Amino acid sequence: MDAFYEESAVNKNAAKDGKKFRILQILSYVFLIIGIVLLISCISTIPSAEATGEVRANLLFLCGFTGVQGVFFVLLWFALYKLKFRFNVSFDYCFVSGELRISKVFNVGKRKLVARLDCEDMIQIGDVENPSYERFKADPMNKEVVCTPNMETSGDKFFMYILANYEGKKLYVLECRELLLMNILKFAKRGTLESDYVMQEKKQK
Repeated sequence: MDAFYEESAVNKNAAKDGKKFRILQILSYVFLIIGIVLLISCISTIPSAEATGEVRANLLFLCGFTGVQGVFFVLLWFALYKLKFRFNVSFDYCFVSGELRISKVFNVGKRKLVARLDCEDMIQIGDVENPSYERFKADPMNKEVVCTPNMETSGDKFFMYILANYEGKKLYVLECRELLLMNILKFAKRGTLESDYVMQEKKQK
């Protein structure tokens, strides 16, 4: 029995965060170029063996000054390069015959695999609104991994949790439609779904 299902938790502020991402990206490139130019200038002012006295001292001072500035701008580039990936983040969930692949997507283009969860490794699945989620979250043995950029769901989606053994016990939080849950349950072990789970359609009535 094969199954394939895919959906995404898209950032509700994608347009605004996309602009921030691009601004930080441009600034980081500018700082990197400035840093490289300053470091090249630093190397070019290293005094030769023939330089002596005041000339050598001035060259050493200039070399040190431009070198420090160059390192400073390179560090600024690195900081902004890392910071930009906090903006315009979304998540993709792809379920293929017993395996759930969770990917983090940066500014639509760059992707990073978060986890590949086999149904055999899933301990419990349920609704974040139910008490079992808070109980699992409070357990220091469980590391929470939030796989959605949004604080509120959109459309017919809900926040679903998956407690699984994946590089240690982890509690994944997804923003998805109930159809993803239904596909997972076709392959999950008996009793994986929390006992007090209520279908989303019934909750909305």
